[in-house]
Amino acid sequence: MRVDKVIIRAVLSTLAAAVVLFAFVTLALCFIFPSTMMELTFRADMNDASVKYAKRAYKYTGESYYLAYGLDVAVWDKDYERIDDCGSLLLQAEGFLGYCEKRNEQLSQQGISMTYEQYVCGQVCTAKYALGDKSEAVEVAFSALTGNIFPENNAVVALLSIAKRAEDDETVNSIKTKLDGLSPALSETDKPYFEEIYANLING
Repeated sequence: MRVDKVIIRAVLSTLAAAVVLFAFVTLALCFIFPSTMMELTFRADMNDASVKYAKRAYKYTGESYYLAYGLDVAVWDKDYERIDDCGSLLLQAEGFLGYCEKRNEQLSQQGISMTYEQYVCGQVCTAKYALGDKSEAVEVAFSALTGNIFPENNAVVALLSIAKRAEDDETVNSIKTKLDGLSPALSETDKPYFEEIYANLING
C-alpha cells in the first residue's frame, strides 16, 4: 500500500509540475512573444484573441505588419469594430507609408491596381459606415486622396458604392460635394476614371 501511495504521489507531483510549466510557458508566450500567440490563436480559430495579440505585438515592436495582420483577421471575420480599431491604428502608425511601399510591390506583382493605402482606407471607412459613423467614414475615404489624385478602386468609390446601394442620399450628397471640389484639380490621367464614376454613381 505504501508503495502505491509513493507512486501516486510521484505521478501527482509530476503532473502538477507539468501543469505549472505549461502555465508558465503559456504566460511567457502571451506577454513575451505575442507575435507567436497571434499566429497560434489564428490557426486555432481563436480570431478575437489573434487580433488582441496582433495589437500587443505592434505595441511592443512598433511594426505596422502586426496591425495589418490584425486587420486581415478582422476583415476575414467581417468584424467591423475590430476592422475600425486595427485599421485606424494602422493609418496612424509611424511606419505605415513605408509598409505600404512593400505591400504595393506585392500587389503590383499580383496584377492588382489598388494601392495598399487605398485598401486600408476602404476597409476602415466601410467599417465606420456599417457602425453608423457616416461622416467620419467620408473623411477617412477622402484622406487617401492626397495630391489631387483619383486612382482606380479608391476608398471613396468603395464607400460611394455602398451608400448608393443603401439609397443613402445624405452620404452620397456629402461625397458629391467633396468630389465637386476635387474635380478641377485632377490630372488628365485621372479625369476619365473620375468622370466615369461620377456619371455612374452620382448621376446614375
